[in-house]
Amino acid sequence: MTITHPWVCLVALAPIVWVIYSWRLTPRRLNLALKGAAFAAIAFALAEPVMKLPGMKTGVVVLVDTSGSITSDDLARADSLVAEIARHKGRNWLRVVPFASRTRPLKPEEASGPHFVRTTNQTGTNLETALIDSMAAIPAGHLPRLLLVSDGNDNEGSTARALAELRQLDVPVDTIALAGTSATGLRLETISMPPNAYAGEQIPIDLTIDSPVAQRATVQIYADAKDLGASPVELSAGSNSVRVQAHVRSTGVVPLSGHIRGADGAELQFNQAIELRRAKVLYVSQDPDGMEGNLLEAFNQAEFEVARDARELQKPLDSYQLVVLNNVDLNTFTAAEKSGLEEYVKAGGGLLLIGGERQAYKDDRQMDALDRALPAKIAPPRTQEGTCVALIIDKSSSMEGRKIELARLSAVGVVDHLRPTDTIGVLIFDNSFQWAVPMRRAEDKSMIKRLIAGITPDGGTQIAPALTEAYRKVLPSQATYKHIVLLTDGISEEGDSMDLAKEAADHSVTISTVGLGQDVNRSYLEKVAEASGGRSYFLNEPQGLEQILLKDVQDYSGATAVERDLRPIVEQKAEVLKDTNIETAPPLRGYVRFTPKPDAETILGIDEQRKDPLYIRWQYGLGRAAVFASDAKSRWAQDWVSWPGFDKFWINLSRDLLSHAKPTEAHVEFDAANSELVVTYRLANTTPEPPSLPPVFILGPRGFRKPVAVQKIAARYYEGRTRIGETCGLFRIRPLQESNAFPEIGFYREPPETHDYGSNEALLKQISNFTGGRFNPSPASVFDAGGRTINTAWQLWPGLLGLAIALTLGELLARKSSSLTQLFRRVTVRG
Repeated sequence: MTITHPWVCLVALAPIVWVIYSWRLTPRRLNLALKGAAFAAIAFALAEPVMKLPGMKTGVVVLVDTSGSITSDDLARADSLVAEIARHKGRNWLRVVPFASRTRPLKPEEASGPHFVRTTNQTGTNLETALIDSMAAIPAGHLPRLLLVSDGNDNEGSTARALAELRQLDVPVDTIALAGTSATGLRLETISMPPNAYAGEQIPIDLTIDSPVAQRATVQIYADAKDLGASPVELSAGSNSVRVQAHVRSTGVVPLSGHIRGADGAELQFNQAIELRRAKVLYVSQDPDGMEGNLLEAFNQAEFEVARDARELQKPLDSYQLVVLNNVDLNTFTAAEKSGLEEYVKAGGGLLLIGGERQAYKDDRQMDALDRALPAKIAPPRTQEGTCVALIIDKSSSMEGRKIELARLSAVGVVDHLRPTDTIGVLIFDNSFQWAVPMRRAEDKSMIKRLIAGITPDGGTQIAPALTEAYRKVLPSQATYKHIVLLTDGISEEGDSMDLAKEAADHSVTISTVGLGQDVNRSYLEKVAEASGGRSYFLNEPQGLEQILLKDVQDYSGATAVERDLRPIVEQKAEVLKDTNIETAPPLRGYVRFTPKPDAETILGIDEQRKDPLYIRWQYGLGRAAVFASDAKSRWAQDWVSWPGFDKFWINLSRDLLSHAKPTEAHVEFDAANSELVVTYRLANTTPEPPSLPPVFILGPRGFRKPVAVQKIAARYYEGRTRIGETCGLFRIRPLQESNAFPEIGFYREPPETHDYGSNEALLKQISNFTGGRFNPSPASVFDAGGRTINTAWQLWPGLLGLAIALTLGELLARKSSSLTQLFRRVTVRG
């Protein structure tokens, strides 16, 4: 026993002297003794006496390795070990601490299970930190003991330094060896992925995995520690080439990591850095506002940043990854704009031309700059023989007024559409027929229009003779396309019209019929058109007559625009059609005829007979250009905009054309000899050199931040170096302000344990032997003190104060006992 304040013991003598002195003077000696003893106990308590007694309670900290080299099977074994140890705890003290590069608190699922999970935000295994930090957690009065559950593959800190301190403090360390990653299972030979990509696109990750046996495996992909899902793969014995995809919507430098698990329990890991950015798209359209909403929504889903200012075509286009020209008349572009687009594609840009009714053929013998960049040219009428068109117009009295006026305007529109080599004739009829415009070349269009303007309504309706006359005049023509259009608002006897229509079809003469109003023989007109291979139209009001008549003539006269329901045809299987379900696409209602260039790829066709292309692409210089012959709005693509594959189709087409050329080729690597990151910048010829170098910094794990001294090494070539020491993880190299010449770039330095296999049992045994611990003890023996005891200090002053209180109460009872006895006797006598 030790006394903290020995001099206070002298104070305890005063009550003893007082008791001795008063002993003979008082008859209540018991009271005196009790009171003196109480004062002496209080005085002795103030001296704070301490007594040390031996104890055998053990305090154990179980250190569970959850670093990247620990497999799922190892974690499951740690779960059962800790659960078994907890059942044998008894009156001992226990704490469980997971660790990797450093210790961390238990997660909720680990505390309740236990169910240990791998530590994903730490990059190494530091046994020194785990052993030293956890030792201080054991409370006083317990025999300290550490239990290390690990594969022993430490790669940070100094285990020898920790062991020396633990041995000096007499803290034994028991060790239990985990199996670690199997060295005889899967082996990752190579990994390849792009250093940069666009946000929202599928990022290809190519792996070469060597497997000892044929087995099924899974590849789990993470981006910035977020699970992107797992891909099952079938591995054969030997080397396997595997491609998985990652879809990331983030921007900036992002760490991509993967975890490969084989059916045999083997596990592999990999880590890479990738720089992601949003693709910038310049969208130029001559459609009315609101017509392109579906296409722009697809671009939004693709995470594109869309600009819609056509004036951008007058500036350098380097900042855009794709230019989309939607339903524009290319003839309205200036020579400078066309040249700028060509140079943009040559330098690596993407160009997409979407057709529409504004596409116009120009008969130029020499292609301009934009023509050269595109994979197809708007097709001219197919032959020099031209087209022969006969218009049969009902001029009966019922056509008076607005009907005949629109009929004349419609005929004029057809004349304007024809080339000088084409033949036109206008046959008018009532009860009889006559040629308002006899069959002739469409050379003097002014005279033809004057003749048409003279048509006036009168008489009845006799269709069959007029139809026969028109067929008789058209048949001898040498034109490639021979077409008759019958316009009427009345009912007539059929005559021999059906036989004539069939004969016309046999001689490649097509007949279309247009019925105006309710009083028409609909069945008759439909049969005539169908039998000859033409089409029939019916209008209650004449307002749409001009447009319908012009479209019909264009479609049946080899014109550039074709308006009829046609389904797309897959001419060539390509990645761009993946997941679009193009086979389920509804018909398109029209398209513009294009002629593909010899080196172009025709992915989709539109007409089996004409062999016209629908989607054509090619490589032009460093960039890619493509043409979609139909439109992307609710005119020709009216049924497409509600098709489930619409968004995916346009996203795929656009992503396929995105520019992957960068103004600067940036590269970073690790110089192991000097523990430095080396970053290089090689500026493209089109990128101007900056007048001054911007401040560039390296940002890394755990608050790492250092400047990079970038220097010019040669013309358009810059280099910078910064020491990072042993730090592992994701590093971002970026200027303070955004710069095309010095873009942000990332580098992932993998922790050494990524390539650690098996269990380092030799180190674990050394730890146990050096500290007096045990290797692979059973869970029941973890709390065994092994004959060791620990002196536990007991503070006696609380007990002495309690004794003083008890003595005081005893003295009080003794003093009052005589009075109580007398009171009891009086009560008894009275009773």
